[in-house]
Parts: sequence; C-alpha cells; structure tokens
Amino acid sequence: MEDLGYNLIHRWNIGDALRRVARRHPQKRALVFGEQSYTYAELDELVDKVANAMVALGATPGHGVAIYAPNSPLYLAAFFAAGRIGSPLVPINALLRGPEVTYALTKTGATVLLAHSALIPALETGADAFVGLAGKACLDAEAQGFGSFAALVESASGEAVEMYAGDDAPAVILMTSGTTAFPKAVVNTHRNFYAALISGLIDLGVTRDEVMLLGLPLFHVGGLYLLFAGIATGSTMVLLPRLDPGEALRAIGAQRITYISFPATVWIGMLHHPGRPGSDLSTVKTCLVFQYMPAETFAAWMEAMPGADWINYWGQTETTALGASTLRGELSSLLGAPDPIGAAHAILEVRIVDEEMREVPDGQIGELVLRGPAVTPGYLGDDDANRQLFAGGWHHTGDVGYRDAQSRAIYFVDRKKDIIKTGGENVSSQEVEDVISRHPGVAEVAVVGTPDPYWVEAVTAFVVARPGIELSPEDVIAFAKERMAGFKAPKRVVVLAELPKNPTGKILKRMLRESAN
Repeated sequence: MEDLGYNLIHRWNIGDALRRVARRHPQKRALVFGEQSYTYAELDELVDKVANAMVALGATPGHGVAIYAPNSPLYLAAFFAAGRIGSPLVPINALLRGPEVTYALTKTGATVLLAHSALIPALETGADAFVGLAGKACLDAEAQGFGSFAALVESASGEAVEMYAGDDAPAVILMTSGTTAFPKAVVNTHRNFYAALISGLIDLGVTRDEVMLLGLPLFHVGGLYLLFAGIATGSTMVLLPRLDPGEALRAIGAQRITYISFPATVWIGMLHHPGRPGSDLSTVKTCLVFQYMPAETFAAWMEAMPGADWINYWGQTETTALGASTLRGELSSLLGAPDPIGAAHAILEVRIVDEEMREVPDGQIGELVLRGPAVTPGYLGDDDANRQLFAGGWHHTGDVGYRDAQSRAIYFVDRKKDIIKTGGENVSSQEVEDVISRHPGVAEVAVVGTPDPYWVEAVTAFVVARPGIELSPEDVIAFAKERMAGFKAPKRVVVLAELPKNPTGKILKRMLRESAN
C-alpha cells in the first residue's frame, strides 16, 4: 500500500489548496451565495464535513462521486471534498435525463450519487438504474427514496480528512459529447488542475484581491477551473445558481465584482438587458469572454466599461479549460478579423498543422494541436479515441485556425466539423456569423451547413430578431451578399424566437442541423 505520509507531504491535490488558504486567511470572505456567506475557515470546515459525509455514504478512493445539481455551496464544497478523499468528482450536466444520467454513472464507475430534489424525477428508477452505487442522497432535502445529504453533512465530523490521492489520479471526470453516438468521459487529474492554476496566475492575472463572479455551471470545466483558480489564490467567489444576465448585473453592483467570465451569449444578453443602463459596473477590472462574440458587441462593452481589461479565450475540457487567450490591452487591436484568441497559454505549446502534421505557413488554416501538463491523460475506457486524440505526439483539438504574420496572434476559425463544404468551397460558419451579426435587426445568429441536392451543403443561418423588429430572411441574405463573397452568404435564413443553448450559453448547432433535416 502507498505511503500516506509521503503522499501528504509531496502531493498535488485540489482539496489541499483550500486548506492552505484557510490557514493564511481564515477570516477572509471566501464564498457568497445569495444571502449565505462563508469565510475561508468556515468553508474549509464545510469541506471536511462534506468529505466525511461522502465516506459515510460509501465513497472510497479511486471511485467516483457523481453530482447532478445546479450550483450551490454544497456543490462547490463537493469539488474540494472529493479531492481530499481521493475520489474523482463526476459532475453531470443538469440538462441530462434518464438514460443519459444512467450512462454517465455506469461509464465513470461512480459509487455515490448526490442529486438535487428538482432533478430526481428525471432519473431512471428501474432495477438497473443505480447498479454499482454504494449510496445516494438528495443535496437539499429528503426526496423520493433519497436521504438528505444536507442533514448528513450537518451531523458529520468536521475533523480534517487525510486520505491517499495520487497526483495523476482523476480529480474530475466530465462527460463531453463527441462525434460518436455516446458521450466520452474526460479525465482531468489533480496535476492538470495545478497546471491550469499556473496559467490562471500568468495568463489571466487572477489575484487574492479579486471578487470573482462565478455563474458558469460547476458541471462545466470552465466553472471548475475558475473556481479552483479563485480559491487557490484566496479570492472571494460570488456564486450564482445559474447563468442569468439579470442576476449577473445585480450581483456585479451589489458585491462589487472585479472579475467576470461568461460565454458570449451571456455578455450579449447583459448588453441588451433593460437593467444594464442603471447598473454599477465601475468595479469590474477583468472581463473574460469565451465562444465567439462579434466585434461590435466587444466595442459596445468596452465603451460601457472603459476601465476593464478584456480577454478573449479559447480552451477545451480535454485541456482542463486551457488553450490560448489574448493579452491584457491587446484585444481591441486584433478585432479586424473574427475571433482572435491571441497566444498559447504559458504552460502549453501550440502548433497549427495540416493533415500530415506539417506546420502550416502564417495565414494558412490548419488544425490547432497542443501539448503540456494540463492535457487530459485521455478518455476513460476508450483506447481507440485516445489513439486519435494523441496521434503524432500532440493533442488534437479538432479546432481550426491560423496565425497572423504581423501580430503573431492566433485566430480561431471553426470546429472542424462546423466548416461548411458548399459547392466545392470551404466556408467558416463564424465568418458568416460575424457579418450577419452586424445587421441592425439581428440579436443573435448561428450558421450551419444543411443538406442540399445542388450545393451538397447549403450555408444556413438561424437568427433571432431584436425586440420590436420584423426580420425577413430575404433582407438578411441581401445584407450578407453586400458584405461577403456570394458563395459564403447564406442560401437559407430561418428566423427563430430563440436559439437552443446548453447551460453554459453555448449554441447547440447540432439541434439546428437536426431541425433543418
């Protein structure tokens, strides 16, 4: 058996980071959630109680603790607690239902399930639904055969938990949709998270003085990365239960937020929210954006918050959210083309290559491949996928981009699978979205390729109109044709009341493609 003492002395463990900050700043405010507030000492004690409660439910080192819930203090505590007992946390997307949840439990080998009462009715309840589970509990109350985890935590010991956990053991296992019919289980290790922390300090400038607004769901790698970076540096975390533009605007003023990270869709929603003009945004110093946002929207926000630094960001679950981002003060000079993602993060090496793994010249589009200590050890139980993922000694992102010869910045072009092949030409969906987003009547746009007997794939735009504006497909097509090559302009435009999105605000292009078939 491994030497626990040696492990505790030398290890990289996400649960230890909180304990050490609590020793340095016990009375500093660590977490705010609505009316609830915790100092670092109180949060550290809560994490030990949650860890002991997990063990009481049957959690053991090396076996997953699954959590199926919206953001809450107990969810946050579970992330650090699972690390302390050597169990990987298995966050399950709150939008998944029935067989999808059962598949995640089976695929990851989770032995404990923590679920929120509002989501328990969505679970399968047949004889095979919970095979392999040693215990299950409801996070907020007793419900439908689930005992109360909150009550178990309340009665649990607050004694510090010290159990063996290897540096390269899974800290988190996240389910992510791939190109196959079934989601893959991505492993992020304790060492991966500490590598990501280094990037948070160097590339994102996270400090102990931050008051960080965390609205990303904690079942998303971006939410967990920012949580770890914030807690490990001693920041104050203001946790929102969900991504909501109105709630975010209220929290920014009420909590004097300094650091914000949101997907583009939430930034767009906040910009047009009726409460924004009266909101106090003066304390915000750093704004992080991931997923493509039009240059006009960036410009509007820069005018609304002239004292803030804006960082455009690209990362993946498989790289513990790392990839590349623009430098502070750099973004405005790079917005002449869509989606500048700047430079590779400090601990990563990024190349842009062709199909034969040859590095392409500046200005030429190729696949972004990378390597470094934040990269996942692989997909759980999927050797074939791992061989493809790591072919040629590099992590293959499946994303394409190019490097600008003058600025040396990397520009993201599209996902490989989102490149539209129409009439023998390749079209970037993001380039078309950038043009259509400038239409004064368009609030949101997503572009995909849809089957066509002549073009093979037709460039198809799904748009949402601004409030009070009548938007015609013909007008949008004409607008695009005036501003780009005819083969790039959409052949079809569909006006929708809203675009389908996942809980992080990412537009679900797969659903748009399916609706067009």
